[in-house]
Amino acid sequence: MKVTVKLFSSLMEYLPPGASGNTIELIENSPLTPTDITERLNVPSKEVRTMMLNGSFLPVEERHQALRNGDVLSLWPAIQGG
Repeated sequence: MKVTVKLFSSLMEYLPPGASGNTIELIENSPLTPTDITERLNVPSKEVRTMMLNGSFLPVEERHQALRNGDVLSLWPAIQGG
């Protein structure tokens, strides 16, 4: 299974070495959930404000469901302003 993960803004600091821009591709033999991915990347859950799966908002209660081959998961932190 291949999943594309995109991290935006301050979450980009959690990308592993070798990431291309703000994107990495994860290849796994076993199912992954969005929660698995944030844990694997050591992204604190409190820092993730918005998740989108294939361009659609992913509610918190759906973040434990298995992803499918080819899915694109995007993560954003809370937006802060002055």
